[in-house]
Amino acid sequence: MNLFDLPAYFDLIDRIEGIVSTFLNADWAGAWRRRGAAGLLTELIACLTAHNAPMIRVSRYSPWRGIDIERLLRRHGVKVWDRGIAGDDLYFCVKRRQVRWAEYLLLRAGVPVTSALNEPRNRQYAQLYPPNSKPPQRSRRRRPRATHRQ
Repeated sequence: MNLFDLPAYFDLIDRIEGIVSTFLNADWAGAWRRRGAAGLLTELIACLTAHNAPMIRVSRYSPWRGIDIERLLRRHGVKVWDRGIAGDDLYFCVKRRQVRWAEYLLLRAGVPVTSALNEPRNRQYAQLYPPNSKPPQRSRRRRPRATHRQ
């Protein structure tokens, strides 16, 4: 451990932001639709245990900076929060329903993911493409506006 890393381990602001963001990014509507009040209780427990916010770790000693990783993921619709340093890794959280997509994007772009993969096949899928390739940008479909007819 480097002495300059010490403040990162005690960064109270990032820890609080991580806790708050876990609750903000929870799938409350989906939990309600699936199971009603029991679903909301399950999602609350998932928030308290961070089960709904999987952590992805990447090597901190790669050419990829944290901001570059975050920009890559954001371009493809993945929100990142609770960023930090742990030993030789950078870590961050993503939504449970986006973790497989995030891992695939990282591996395909050549980011050295060090955490256990939620979808081990992502490593094989990413190898089907040239190193440092990126999938096409997501197209943002415009939803037609609801018109009020009388």
